Amino acid sequence: MNLRKRQRISYYEPDEPNLDEYIFCDSCRDYVYEYCSVHGPLLVIPDDKVPIKHDFPSFVPRAALTIPHVFLHLAPSIIPGAGLGVFSTLTLPQGVQFGPYRGQRTDQVDSMYCWQIYDSNNKPSHVVDAADPNRSNWMRYVNCARRWTEQNLVAFQYQGQLYYRTIKIIPRFTELMVFYGGAFANILHINLSKYNAPTNYAQKFESTTGSESRPTEIIWRDTQWVTAHNALSEAKTFFKRGF
Repeated sequence: MNLRKRQRISYYEPDEPNLDEYIFCDSCRDYVYEYCSVHGPLLVIPDDKVPIKHDFPSFVPRAALTIPHVFLHLAPSIIPGAGLGVFSTLTLPQGVQFGPYRGQRTDQVDSMYCWQIYDSNNKPSHVVDAADPNRSNWMRYVNCARRWTEQNLVAFQYQGQLYYRTIKIIPRFTELMVFYGGAFANILHINLSKYNAPTNYAQKFESTTGSESRPTEIIWRDTQWVTAHNALSEAKTFFKRGF
């Protein structure tokens, strides 16, 4: 009996990348796998390496020494009572990536410096706790924006770690601010009903912010975009006393 040779059929389906492998492109306003082929990858600025032996006083924590000093520096926050904040030393473009957020890995939220990390199934995996300034990095000093116009960073998870990304051009000597999540807005005394409200939104055709005049539609679209990004960031608790 003569049997015809049959071509083998593979029913194997390659695994689709999970959401943890995607990065948001600000220019395309869409998620891309690893990096945008049109606008290129994010500009990654790593932490400064802390030598085992250094000349800094013992009261200066390790976290403060990890700040990328060419681009950023620590100074008193512009938010009353917030302690230290992170400021730009140089003008930073949109699309700069900082991180990852360093701290102790734990299963419990035991401090006010925690970020929740999720697994590939979008289920809580663990918490990164930066309460100990000698076992974390400078990102613990980034304060929460009080309104969307102050916010210039968004937090995002990528490959199991948490990063901050600039969402606009940040002029030099400007404090870097992210949004920690609505669940802890009351702790920070942030009025969420006003957080996303565009300035002079009641005007029909244009709103004025300082010396700039922009169509209300554009301002509202900006707030909606920032709000969408913030919704993807898990709530973070926050408290500061000096270092």
